Amino acid sequence: MKPIHKTLAALLTSVLLWGCSKDYLNRDNPTATTDEKWWRLESDLFNYLEVIYNNQMSPGALLTSSTYQANCRIHMSGITDESVFRANFGSWNSYPLGAVTATDGYLSDTYRQNYKDIRNASRILENYSRVYMENAVVKEQRAAEARALRARAHLNLFLFFGPIPIVRKSLDTDEGASVPRNTQEEVVDFIATELDSAAEILPASYPSSDAYRISKGACYAMEVQLFLSIKNYEKVIAYARKLIALGVYDLHYSGSSAVNSYAQLFTYDALENKERILFRRTGNSGAFFRLAPKSLSGQACNGPTAAMVNTYETLQGHTLQELGTDSLTWYWKNPLYNNNRDPRLAASVLFPGQTFVNRLLDPFTAGSVDQLGATQSTQTGFWVKKYLDAKDVSRNNAGTLNFMIIRYAEILLSYVEALVESGDWQHPDVLLYLNKIRNRAGMSNVNTDVYNTQEKMRELYRRERKVELAFEGTRLFDIRRWKIGEEVLKGPVMGAINPNTNKPVVVENRIFDPERDYLWPIPLVEINGNPAMKQNPKW
Repeated sequence: MKPIHKTLAALLTSVLLWGCSKDYLNRDNPTATTDEKWWRLESDLFNYLEVIYNNQMSPGALLTSSTYQANCRIHMSGITDESVFRANFGSWNSYPLGAVTATDGYLSDTYRQNYKDIRNASRILENYSRVYMENAVVKEQRAAEARALRARAHLNLFLFFGPIPIVRKSLDTDEGASVPRNTQEEVVDFIATELDSAAEILPASYPSSDAYRISKGACYAMEVQLFLSIKNYEKVIAYARKLIALGVYDLHYSGSSAVNSYAQLFTYDALENKERILFRRTGNSGAFFRLAPKSLSGQACNGPTAAMVNTYETLQGHTLQELGTDSLTWYWKNPLYNNNRDPRLAASVLFPGQTFVNRLLDPFTAGSVDQLGATQSTQTGFWVKKYLDAKDVSRNNAGTLNFMIIRYAEILLSYVEALVESGDWQHPDVLLYLNKIRNRAGMSNVNTDVYNTQEKMRELYRRERKVELAFEGTRLFDIRRWKIGEEVLKGPVMGAINPNTNKPVVVENRIFDPERDYLWPIPLVEINGNPAMKQNPKW
């Protein structure tokens, strides 16, 4: 990996698809031709922008090309209390064990790739005016997309590493050799200003062929994420309302009472839907291979934890914890007992004893193909079901499922959080949107006899975020924002109850340092290469 003066200054010798050259300022384009020849045609601008989209948009499970592993958000759930990650690739498994260091490849990839996108987006903004396009409106929209993508790359870096250097242009070697970190206020202001500027130009929606592009609503959604991360609830409320007022988005509904709308959302039957705000085209092409049971030629890379499974309420709206120890133990052994759980559980997790496609899932019998703990088999006794579609069983690494990076339900939940935490927990929108989300999944309305204080509403919206957005890549940022790492990321991680021992599987013992682990370290190679860079505390 290259130090920051190379990362921020065009990565010096390479930028994605194009090769190295001492004349990188003049030859930084996909065909290694000169700027004067390159920045001419609409197709040139389109192709350059596509490179950024392909790198910047997060997949769910690991793709076989056009991505980097650390950007796969479903696998990243393995460093939270949602799941345990085990695979023959990557280093997510070292993070919750306190074993990650500033030399980790995932850290370096995340840092480098986002600055690569910043560099490339800046190049577009510096050169797009020279491109001939008959439609001047679309030309400005393409530039606005680049501006929004640059803002998103800064947002990614900020969420992972804290305040980072702001880069407003493509830097030469000298400029990039000593770039200090900006303050949090400066980073937030820059991202928000860039997104506001882009939103003024971008359309509210696109035709289906261009639906993956960043829209006005996507800019508002990223500002919701930005301001929620720093608990600026007034801004969260303002941008969430702007997004809602567009009238473009809604929760997905199946159209048939026989089909659960939530479960359908992550299948081919809802490939196009009104809920997606920002998505990666075919971002889950490898989901079946990476997540499915070994008996179906999958790798079971992420095994849901008991902490995740036991979070889901009963259909009556009771938590297992409030039902008492006996009920908790019973449902732990039989998570889907009497079909009396939140339907989002069955839509998101596979369990021992279930038949999926044409395989009986049996992790607890010696010699079973899906035996617990075997290589490329479940480590917890559970499997991730979300985004597993039976249509991919014969093409388990070549599906065409999209991955929703931001969806409408997340924004509604963020809006609810902002209302509750700003003290307006009795605002009618709180119950309106919580019930809308719950009802869509097949759950009952919020019990207002129980959830009748700000503290209880906080408990509820936090649980709703966890179950609604399970394995989608948001949990890490929720844990950090709520400062609950010591509560949920420390101690033994358990899975299903083994019927042979009547005890839960214990997978690992996790370590969490609250003075260190709420931010990732700046990669050591960047610290060594940039004398102006300061490391995060205790790394």
